This record gives sequence, C-alpha cells and structure tokens, in this order.
Amino acid sequence: MESKHHVRLSDIALELGLTANTVSRALRDKSDIGAETKALVKQTAERLGYIPNSIAASLRYGSTSTIAIVFDNLKNPYFMIMADKIHQRLQPRGYASMIFAGDNGKLETAVLPPIVSRKVDGIVTFLEPSRAVLDILADNSVPIVLVGRRNADLKLDSVATDDAKGGYEIGKLLLERGAKNIGYIGAPEEVECSRRRIDGLRKCLTDHRQSIKSENIRFMKTPTLKGDLDVLVNNGVDAIFCFNDMMALECHALLRERGIRVPEQIRIAGFDDLQKDIFLPIRVTTVTSDKDAIIDAAVGMLMRRIESHDPVSDPRFVDFDVAIVRGETT
Repeated sequence: MESKHHVRLSDIALELGLTANTVSRALRDKSDIGAETKALVKQTAERLGYIPNSIAASLRYGSTSTIAIVFDNLKNPYFMIMADKIHQRLQPRGYASMIFAGDNGKLETAVLPPIVSRKVDGIVTFLEPSRAVLDILADNSVPIVLVGRRNADLKLDSVATDDAKGGYEIGKLLLERGAKNIGYIGAPEEVECSRRRIDGLRKCLTDHRQSIKSENIRFMKTPTLKGDLDVLVNNGVDAIFCFNDMMALECHALLRERGIRVPEQIRIAGFDDLQKDIFLPIRVTTVTSDKDAIIDAAVGMLMRRIESHDPVSDPRFVDFDVAIVRGETT
C-alpha cells in the first residue's frame, strides 16, 4: 500500500487525471465508462488500498448491496453449505451477505432490529417468519424469500423440497429392509417441514397396512436427542428416521456407545444429503435434493423483488423433487 491515510475517490482521480465521478462510475461498472478505463481505475484503487465506504454509498444510492441470511443452528453444516451457495450467487451480482441467527425455528421480531438497521436489500431466511415480521419488512420495503419451509397463509415467496415424499420414500426403503417398528426423531413440532416429513412416513406405512406408534414419534425439545433415543430404544424400534443427517449421525454414535449395531439391529436414515457436499465418516442413508437449483430459484426470486421494487405482491411457491441415497446405515 502506497498511502497510510484513508484513500478517497479524489486520490484515485488525482492519480489518473480523471474526475471523482468518473472514478466512482468505473468502480461501479457503469456502462458509460470504457472497459480500459474501468480496468485502470480498479488496478489503481487496489494499488492505493482504496476501501469503499459502504455506509456513505448507501446514503447516496439507497442501497447497501447486502443480503441477510437467517437460520437458527450455526452448528449444522447444512446451513453453511446453503449459505456458501447463496454467497456464490450473490458475489458476481455485487452483493455481500451477512448471517444472522434466529431461535426456535422461527423468525420473530426480536431478530429484526440488527437486520433492518443495516438497511439490507433483501433477506433469505430458512426460518418461517411471523406475520408481524412480514408487516415490518413490508413497511421498510425489504423483500424476503423463505427456503426449506412453506406456508400458503403467509404472503411471501418460498422454495422448498417435497418433504412428504421424502418421508414416504424413506418409509418404503425401511419396510423393504424388513423394519417392523419404526421411530421418528424430528425437529420441534412447530417446524413445518418436520411435520411434513412424519406425515409422509405415516402415509407410507398406512398404504402398506402398517402404522407408527404415537410414542415413537419424537419432536425434539432439548439440544440433544439422547432422551428421545432412550425412549425409542426402550420401545424396541428397529429403524429410526431422523429429521436431518446430523441427527442421524448423533443417533449412530449413541447407539454404538450402547453396543447396538447399525444397521443390523437398528436402521437409521436422515435427510439433507450432506455427504454430497462435505465428507462424512459414515455414509448415511438420506434424502437428497438439488441444492444448487434450490438456491438458484431463491436468489432469482429475491433479485426480481429487489429490481422490481415490489417486495410482496403475487408470491411464488416452488417445490423441488427429492430422491433416496442409500448408505451404510440401512
């Protein structure tokens, strides 16, 4: 870096013999600035150590070029995988992303102040927002897209997977492998897709003249599933369908500690197909979907909202198909 003071647009302009306005437009890739001038301005800005003042820019242009990503479990690799895919789509469009954490599977008003105060241009949320949240966002003209959940009663764009089909297909596989007493460990019951997954499993069992005992349906109420697993083992289950792959891996580890063999004594299946994107020590039987297509759809919806300056009218709902990936746990 050639300068120790804060480099301004005027410094770059003086260096190149251009106006500050030309430099500003070149850095923002405006079409009236030639490619050679843009390249020269950007090279000089980098050499001088120029850092754009995003706050000042937001005051001038009414945009921070920032998208908020909201989810509630920072320890679950699924959300980091999806956040990375969002980032990969936003960066070429000139947007930065910021991650915010919610609680208890819902996007409530308590999470909004740090998001809205940063004047984000839009929100991608993996948590179902309350009506109060949607009202506040509409009042502030902030568009929002919901990923992985759906609620036809809420007026917002959403992209989800066919969770009921996933539960149904897992049920079919477990029955094919000889399961007679299946259990389910789900996310808290208020999480909409957790209900759809057990509904799909129930329908499969009904269609095959089987059933699942009510005491074998466990919606987690604590950070660990150990207590729910204790109940299922005591109830003599021979297969467990878990809400996601991380829970399936936790089940596998806890069963191993007890000397229970997987899949010989208890079969385990998950959801999300994490092993498609990251290495897992165990190949879990799971439900997969096209994560890239899901994020393409979500980001596309959000960009249309931002560009049209219409955050709420005519919401779209898109469901993506799912398939089974057979692993070593069934």
